[in-house]
Amino acid sequence: MDRQALAREAEAAARRARHNLRWIRKHPDRIDQAKLADMEAYLERMIRFAEEEKRNARRAGRTFWKMHFGKLFVSIIPRFHRERERHV
Repeated sequence: MDRQALAREAEAAARRARHNLRWIRKHPDRIDQAKLADMEAYLERMIRFAEEEKRNARRAGRTFWKMHFGKLFVSIIPRFHRERERHV
C-alpha cells in the first residue's frame, strides 16, 4: 500500500473515530462505564495516528518535489554560467 492510500484510509478512520468520540461523550449513559475510558483513549489514538500519517505523507511528497527541483536547477545553472562566460 502506498503512502497516499494509507493516509486516505487513516483519514477515513479518523473521521469515524471523531464521530464515535462525539457520540460517546454525548451519550455516556449508553456505554459501559468500565470500558468508557479505554474506548475514549483508543479513539483519541486513532485520531492522532491519522494526523501523524497525514503529516508523513505530505513530508514524503515534499521530499520528492524538493529533489526534483534540485536536479532541475543543477542541470540549468551550468548552462547560464557557460553563456555568461561567452558574453564577457
